Amino acid sequence: MATVSGFTALSRILGFVRDILMGYFLGSSHAADAFFAAFKFPNIFRRIFGEGAFNSAFVPLFSKELTEKGQKEAMQFASQTFSILAIILSILTIIAIPLMSWITMVHAPGFKAAQTFHIESNAVTKEVSFDLKIKGSRDIYFVVENGGSAKVKNIYLTKNNKETEVLVEELQTVDEKDKWIKKYTLLKNQNHNRIKGNVLLTNSENKNAVLSIYRNHPDTFNLTVTLSKITFIYLLCMALVAHMSGVLNTIKIFGMPAAAPVLLNMTFLVGFVCSSIFLGIKGDAVKFAHVAAWCVFIAGFLQLAALYFTCLRHGLRIKFCKPKISPKIKRLFILMGPGVLAAGIQQINLLVGSVIASFREGAISYLYYSERVYQLPLGMIGIGLGVILLPEVTKRLRGGDQRGAITSMNRGVELAMLLTIPASVALIIIPYPIISTLFEHGAFTKEDANLTALSLAGFSLGIPGYVLAKVLQPGYFARENTKTPMLIAGVTVLVNIIFSIMLFDSLGHIGIAIATSIAAWVNVSLLMFGLRNFWKPDERLKSRFPKILIASSIMGASLWALQKTIAEMFNHHFWIRLGGVSLLVIVGIIIYFYAVFKLKASSLSELKADFKKS
Repeated sequence: MATVSGFTALSRILGFVRDILMGYFLGSSHAADAFFAAFKFPNIFRRIFGEGAFNSAFVPLFSKELTEKGQKEAMQFASQTFSILAIILSILTIIAIPLMSWITMVHAPGFKAAQTFHIESNAVTKEVSFDLKIKGSRDIYFVVENGGSAKVKNIYLTKNNKETEVLVEELQTVDEKDKWIKKYTLLKNQNHNRIKGNVLLTNSENKNAVLSIYRNHPDTFNLTVTLSKITFIYLLCMALVAHMSGVLNTIKIFGMPAAAPVLLNMTFLVGFVCSSIFLGIKGDAVKFAHVAAWCVFIAGFLQLAALYFTCLRHGLRIKFCKPKISPKIKRLFILMGPGVLAAGIQQINLLVGSVIASFREGAISYLYYSERVYQLPLGMIGIGLGVILLPEVTKRLRGGDQRGAITSMNRGVELAMLLTIPASVALIIIPYPIISTLFEHGAFTKEDANLTALSLAGFSLGIPGYVLAKVLQPGYFARENTKTPMLIAGVTVLVNIIFSIMLFDSLGHIGIAIATSIAAWVNVSLLMFGLRNFWKPDERLKSRFPKILIASSIMGASLWALQKTIAEMFNHHFWIRLGGVSLLVIVGIIIYFYAVFKLKASSLSELKADFKKS
């Protein structure tokens, strides 16, 4: 596990550097929302395919071919699946790119106009009334397109059923070619629920004027469509990368599959630095969003090339061939369909959150930045454990060693809890110092840091649940049971949707983060219930789990007290903030592991043995 987690950790660290630059150049602007929404689809496929789901179906079948029929037959099977994946996803890409506007309406519907009014061709003027929800919005935009102009006659803001009239003179003019745009900036901390009023719309030049009212920047939707057309090819590349990763993982080559995401982050870093220094792009978030999209495009092909040449170097020649739908291929796709859904449940939940978050400007950006932080323990622990446990449990079950498979899962659960519970507690208690230090630079403001920190705390409630799911799923996949996780995934998505909708109105993007955590724990509960006749916690796990909770509580109380003492450090420049965060992290680690060893929840020799064995 050390190799997988090490490279994944390196990728996350470089990813943090990348995201610091993103925060600096993009902040939580409409360009940031557009890029993060555009990157959402291919990035979800990277995590689902590249971090376990495809392997969940492919590895057991490929391993069986390798064990029973030898490398030649196994590589023929691998070449067949590679060719079918390439053809299917190429066709999907060719179809999807022209339809990207429709796809964007599905995954970011909030970017579209909240209300639209048309004036008939035979009318010179038309007075229209508008009324829409604005809770959590920053600005309201009035946009007239297709010629014509408009006059906002009156505006009323509603709070607790009380209306307050707004001076029309407070509207700001936004300069943009061929469009009439007025913007009203909502006052912070006023918590108004609705905005309503009347607009007089006027035709000109024999054109039918159209008035659109937006809760987001009016260019966000079209920019998302443009960026999505660039980034969508990453989906094809990552599916093929995941396939070759499965081949390499089966023969216990974990290095390059785990290192491939590093190339993505390196491409971003080079792209941002070169664009800023050599191309002179400064202060233009939209241009930097385009740079980021092209970095995704290039990185996909770099990762694909890296995995392909690694396979060749180890004598694993995957050829593009005429596909044949054999019984083995049918079996793979039967297992792969529900397996992708089940192993990607967390990503599906995040996509649901993104859809809902699109209705508030900046919410997608806040969720993205906070997601990047809590993904660090998930990447280092959960994904590493999931990748290692699946071949291990599969091998033991095929050898008739069910007891050994169960023991492997218990040690995986124990190690996961030992590392994720304190991580969860720390991120709940000190989210602002972490977010402020990482991202509060350039276009990323103090307000952005506060709002992002709150969503980080919400996501962090579910960190142990996210990782436990990665550890428990091999108990199904190793026995070629993908139907049960698929059903559980469906229930979990439904839970996430219900709680996201319930909490979004009152808590905004923070509610989405909390809903995702609730869904993660529902997922774990159902997975454990489904394994009740196969896996049960052993005595060692039962005795150590309460001790881990106690040690985490001690660490949490210490961090809370220390944060209060050094709170002023986070009102200064970067290096002082970095010193404060470093102090919190170091003290937290020392106190936690001191408590762990004193309570005998683990020992240094056991930790070394667990990592070495993995």
